[in-house]
Amino acid sequence: MLLSGEYIAGFVDGEGCFSITIGKHHTTKNRLDPRLNFEIELRGDDREVLEMIAETLGCGRIYELNYDRYGWYPHVKLKISGIKDIAEKIIPFFRKYSLFAKKRFSFEIFCQAAKVFEDKQHLTKEGIEKLIYLKTQMNKYSSRSSIRQGAGKPRARREES
Repeated sequence: MLLSGEYIAGFVDGEGCFSITIGKHHTTKNRLDPRLNFEIELRGDDREVLEMIAETLGCGRIYELNYDRYGWYPHVKLKISGIKDIAEKIIPFFRKYSLFAKKRFSFEIFCQAAKVFEDKQHLTKEGIEKLIYLKTQMNKYSSRSSIRQGAGKPRARREES
């Protein structure tokens, strides 16, 4: 069953993640391994939703995640990291079905990063530096960043009546 584009865009506004990761790699020239990822993670009992999203997008792989050590329910993750799928399916999809929350800013930066990959600049030192910069810009819009920015600020006291 295919889902509407508007439904998926709204779902991704709340649950999706566009990310740039840069890991270490011992065989590459720069010793770094940059990647783009689009992910949605849910509790395992919502797997069917991820399957329908993957079918509608026409790409992605679903992974089982086990969080027993934390006492959590099992989770599932839809992950899309192939640059071809990102460039030909994910970016056009979210250009057509707009995001409205702050995730739209992360998406725009993600698109800039995809261009770095498409132009093969990610294989150069300058391209990796650009990806690192874009990653720092993207982190300004992450929920974890928002939490950190709020940490340490005095909280308003509620008046009791």
